Parts: sequence; C-alpha cells; structure tokens
Amino acid sequence: MAGEVLRQGAGEVGDLAVVALTPAGKALAGRLAAAWNEAGGSARVYHPSSSLGSLVRTLWGRHEGLVFVMAVGIVVRVLAPLLRDKWRDPAVVVVDEGGRFAVSLLGGHWGGANGLARRVAALLGAVPVVTTATDVQGKTAVDLLARQWGFLPVPREGVKAVNRALLEGKRLVFYTEWQLPAEGEAPPFDRVRPLREGPGPGPGNPEEVPVFVTSREVSPLPAAACCLCPPSLAAGIGCRRGVSAGEIEAALAEACRRAGRRRESLGVLATHSAKLNERGLREAARSLGVPLFFFTSQILQGILDRVPGLRDVEFVRRQMGVGNVCETAALAAVPEGTLVLPKLKLGRVTVALAEAGLLWSASGREMRRI
Repeated sequence: MAGEVLRQGAGEVGDLAVVALTPAGKALAGRLAAAWNEAGGSARVYHPSSSLGSLVRTLWGRHEGLVFVMAVGIVVRVLAPLLRDKWRDPAVVVVDEGGRFAVSLLGGHWGGANGLARRVAALLGAVPVVTTATDVQGKTAVDLLARQWGFLPVPREGVKAVNRALLEGKRLVFYTEWQLPAEGEAPPFDRVRPLREGPGPGPGNPEEVPVFVTSREVSPLPAAACCLCPPSLAAGIGCRRGVSAGEIEAALAEACRRAGRRRESLGVLATHSAKLNERGLREAARSLGVPLFFFTSQILQGILDRVPGLRDVEFVRRQMGVGNVCETAALAAVPEGTLVLPKLKLGRVTVALAEAGLLWSASGREMRRI
C-alpha cells in the first residue's frame, strides 16, 4: 500500500529520546542530552514512573532516535513487541551506566543508528560498538549511501543482495541520470556510468553489481541489483471536493505507471491553495511521507505564462482563477522542472508529473540531472 513508501532516512538523526532507569543512568542521560542540545540537536530525558514498556510504546515513532541508558537485555525485551522491519524502526542505541560503550542496536543503516552511536560515543568519551558487516569490513552499504543522499533504495530484497555482493568483494557500478556528489558520499568515479549504458537483460559481468540511480522503472531488474530513487517527482493534483486519500493514492500510482516512473520517487504533492482544507489530500501526503505544497492562482499563472505549450482552459479559469492547475502546480513544486506526464484524468482526480532538474543530498551537496 502507499503507506509503505517511506521518506525516512535522509541525513543524520537529530531528535532524540534518552531513557534511563536508575539514578546513575539518569545523571548520564542528563549529561548526554545537554551535550546533544548544545551541539544543535534536540534531546529530552525520560524515565518511567511505573512501566518501562508503557513509556517506550509512547515514545516509539515520535523520535528519530532512542538512546537507552541501561542493559542491552532490558532493551531487547521491551522493544521486541514493537519491531517491524529495518525500514520503519527508528535508530536505537544502548549506553551502559558507566558511559563506556555506545552500542548500535537497531536501525544501523537506514535508521541511522550506526552514526548515532558514533556521535553519542564522541559526546560521552565512550567506545562506539557497531556490528553491521559492511561497517566492520570498512565498506559503505548501499542503503547507507541512499540515506546520505536522501534517496529510497528498492526493492528491499535487491538491497540485501547488493550488500551481500559487496561483502563478497564484488564491485558496485552506479548507472545514473544524476550527477552524484563530487566528494565524501560519492562512489569511485570509475564505477559511475550514464543510465543509458546500463546492462541489458543478458548476463553481465559476474564481478559487477549494478545500482541504478533513477526515478525510472528499470525492467527487467537483475536479481542482484537495486534502484536508488531520488525524490525528484512532483505530482500536481486537482480533485473534486471530498475525494478520499485512497482515490488520490490510486491515481498517483497509475500516473507513475503511465509515466514509466517509480512511485518511490514522488517527493512532493502540489495543488491550488483553494484545496487547503481537502482532508484527502493531506492524508495522502501523510501516507506517502511527502510534503504537500499549496500555490495561489498568481503563482500558477506565472508558470502558465512562462512555460510554453501548457493548456489554458477557460472552464478551469472560471472555477479556480487560473486556467491550468495540475501541470503548473507540478512545475512550481520542483526546481528546474520539466513535465514528464501531462494532465491525466483518473476518476475524480487529475494528476500531472514534473521531474526536478536539481536536487540536494541530505548533507547539502548539489546534484543535477544529466
């Protein structure tokens, strides 16, 4: 379902809940929270008034990261009923009361727990404990790279296969339609090739594993391969009053299919400011994990005047104050955008898709479409 499309995972963990049980643990938790807040993050200390399990259930999903100052065994038992999978669980780090070790327990890559453990350890003068195989071998997992860029890695089984191949010593080759960051986060440049040079359906080099950096559907996708989907698509939406989130999500899925784009690359929904109170739109954006932008008639008219070839419909103008909503809203929502799907009517919803020509990685590095 559309709610499975996640936008978690971009950048470092910034918002923390620090949970402690004993007086010594509370003192250490207070020291960590103070240091974290001083460094520009947001941390709050919690301690259960009665049940630890009840407190953790309340905190689960409300913070990007959870730091427990207590024994690992206690944390494992209290978290067990709440766990879903590596893509949806938050970062969890456990620190002993003596402040000697910071253990990345859960969500090491996609959740950001490995990086969180290292930052917590640095603040406390502790030793970070990271056990994920790629980190132990000094290699960058493909889902960690996706997190650093703010992209979504799919399919999940393909991500596992790619990381497994990486551990076996195979080379990852990136086929991309984006200029990747020039330093720090980038793979070696001898392994970055244009998307059009991607391998065909036949057997490729057995020592190379393809990673496709694109919003496009790659078909057929090799078994040991994955896609890193940039949040580059904007969906401009028009709808009848009272339309449901389900209708909107179904229309978006069909629009992406017809455009040959992956739904995971939807980065923003956009519409006319007259739709400000449409509950279905807000619920659809929340389900997809993307922002919802509202544009006035004046802004949309500016797009209509500037971009050649857009239709100016008199009936729409009488109703909305501008003769084009879907296409202009999509183009207004992304920098240097181009229309990849003109207005498409699907039941009570109309959709247009635009793709950005410019993105920024989670650390602020510029990436342009090529």
